[in-house]
Amino acid sequence: MRRIFALLVLVCVLGDGLQAQTRTPRPGSGQQQKKPASKVPRGSGSVDWGPVTPVDKATSSQVMSSAKKIDGFLHRAYGEHQIQPNANLSDSLFCRRVYLELGGRIPRLQEIGDFVQSKDRLKRQKLIDKLLSSHDYVSHMFNYWADILRLKDNPVNNNQIAQPYHEWIKDSIRTNKPYDSWVKEMLTAEGRIWENPAVGFSMRDSNMELDAVDNMIEVFLGTQIGCAQCHDHPFDRWTQREYYQMAAYWYGTRSRVGGGDKSRFPKGNPLARLRNDLKKMDPNANTGGIFSRVINANMFQVYEIPRALKLPHDYQYDNGKPHQVVQRKPIFGSAEQYAKGKSSREILANWMASSGNPRFAKSVVNRMWKKAFGIGLIEPVNDIKDDSIASNPEVLDFLTDELIRTNFNLREIQRIIYNTKAWQREATTADVDLSEPYYFQGPILRRMTAEQIWDSLLTLAVYNPQSFTRPNMDSLAGTINMDLNSVSASQVQKVATEFNDKFSSGAQRKITRARNSYKGMTLARASELPAPLPPEHFLRQFGQSDRELIEGSGRQGSVSQILTMFNGEITHMMLEKGSVIFDTVMQAPTRQKIDAIFYMVLARAPRTPEKSVAQREITAAGNAGYGNVIWALINTKEFLFIQ
Repeated sequence: MRRIFALLVLVCVLGDGLQAQTRTPRPGSGQQQKKPASKVPRGSGSVDWGPVTPVDKATSSQVMSSAKKIDGFLHRAYGEHQIQPNANLSDSLFCRRVYLELGGRIPRLQEIGDFVQSKDRLKRQKLIDKLLSSHDYVSHMFNYWADILRLKDNPVNNNQIAQPYHEWIKDSIRTNKPYDSWVKEMLTAEGRIWENPAVGFSMRDSNMELDAVDNMIEVFLGTQIGCAQCHDHPFDRWTQREYYQMAAYWYGTRSRVGGGDKSRFPKGNPLARLRNDLKKMDPNANTGGIFSRVINANMFQVYEIPRALKLPHDYQYDNGKPHQVVQRKPIFGSAEQYAKGKSSREILANWMASSGNPRFAKSVVNRMWKKAFGIGLIEPVNDIKDDSIASNPEVLDFLTDELIRTNFNLREIQRIIYNTKAWQREATTADVDLSEPYYFQGPILRRMTAEQIWDSLLTLAVYNPQSFTRPNMDSLAGTINMDLNSVSASQVQKVATEFNDKFSSGAQRKITRARNSYKGMTLARASELPAPLPPEHFLRQFGQSDRELIEGSGRQGSVSQILTMFNGEITHMMLEKGSVIFDTVMQAPTRQKIDAIFYMVLARAPRTPEKSVAQREITAAGNAGYGNVIWALINTKEFLFIQ
């Protein structure tokens, strides 16, 4: 039983510690600690993630110039609205914030020590560049986009396979693919997912052509037109007819070849035929399960057919009639007409991801700004209207122009934002009224996302979390690809067995847990875990989305979160021999042990009252007291919030 009273005193002392000033830190010796054997898996070897395309050093001066212009726009607004900007962040808190916001985790002890002890006047700029060029950034940004794109391992049913699409997204982030190219690839991809993984975007809303258009407009243009699917929009200018004209571009998109398609399957429905053949071979054979799944997976294929969209049967407006065929037309602006060799989806993609589209660049820089500051220049970021007014129009227009100037280099836009003085100020702790303009005297105080908390706890517990990745699907095509017109039932059985052994969710859990499991928990970064996780998992408890709604995650507190932090397995794990923080503290000189704990958990030195409380606990409990102090600190608001 923990010494609850003494530790709650420490938690209360820290409860008001947000935004505390800290003295010049000197954490860490810079030497690697010896890693004793334990039950806590630490990871070994390395994973071939592929190199992350580094930021372009040649553009550094332009980045700083652009950041300075943004600060100038904001400074002008401070004067106009009599706003006092927040104080500048200390080096240690900057280090913690930038690791969380660009790498998705808190910094390690040596990383804090290296940064705060550096005398390089450009160290902040260089750390931003380093993180933007890291695998931590790829993992973190994948989590960010997974919430927006609603990534699920089984988008519609168990016959679909989505992981190659998820790996393609990670690869697009890793190689810093231009945002407009990335979007166009998703909108126009055809084929099966192991041939062209970008088809996963279309497969996410399989056979939901109208809803798919609603979702893509919200994701890529920050605009909601969904209400107009059933009637003229009550709060915006979109009419039901305009909705159907927009949806007509996507209406011919198919994500599965029907078994009755005789042009593709002259021998008849392959699923029915192969099931019958298997029953003839073995009346007791299971024709469902994996056997059916590998057949169905080969039938999931994205392609486009000529298909007219008609107004609904109950259409009631005077600008059209029920069942009337609608002509393709974008909701604003104009799109090129049909040209030889261009499909309807290509025309849609070229219009959507054009520099001339008034909302494409604007909506994504607004998202990037909100990701950095906690609030968008326009709110809500998913509901931009014609009359939406940015809290600082100059900043929004400038960043929009910068995105186009950099050829849709989203990482360069983030590089500019994170180098602003405004972002490097202390967080605003007062409640922010979203109905009123916010002038960005600093980012707003926010709790970490579920993924940031999980990955930060792994940083404290596991030596090499980057060695833990989901088994990839590089060899999927060689296993599952079949000619459904010629394959036999016995061949399908072999394919099903190999698929089950290598790629099924059960096989992946077995492989992963054999390498990096602690009491049933898979200790991989959030980006490497199944999507979504079951409701009882730590990540879901702390607000990870079920991936049904765009940006469906949350940061609200709950009783289950408190109980998990107080007494969950991941908390116990870091208090065991073999966890990074336990080993580091136990091997540190006695006079440095408390400092090491504070730096590893909170990225700062303890204040005098905190150190006194911690020392009393250690004196009373012996070595167990160090674990108790660790436990107390990770249960503070200061740990859970991004300052």
